[in-house]
Amino acid sequence: MQLYEVIAGVLKIDPNTLSEESNALNTPNWDSLCHIELILAVETAFNIRFTMSEMVSMQNLGDMRKLLISKGVSFGDDAPEKISA
Repeated sequence: MQLYEVIAGVLKIDPNTLSEESNALNTPNWDSLCHIELILAVETAFNIRFTMSEMVSMQNLGDMRKLLISKGVSFGDDAPEKISA
């Protein structure tokens, strides 16, 4: 899943160690500064923008994935793409 690859790239960890439950409390290198880098990297990778309330609402990668889907990102076939309107 491309989301995990983006996150793992920022955190400098193996993407296979990530799951929907991954968050700052259970994932190496994920601190408050890295969280901002993660948000920016995901916004860039998927060509979307999060509002402040959306950023605060994300508690783990599952929440982030659900929010991306709500913004039109498709995660089918392990190749997420922005869905055209």
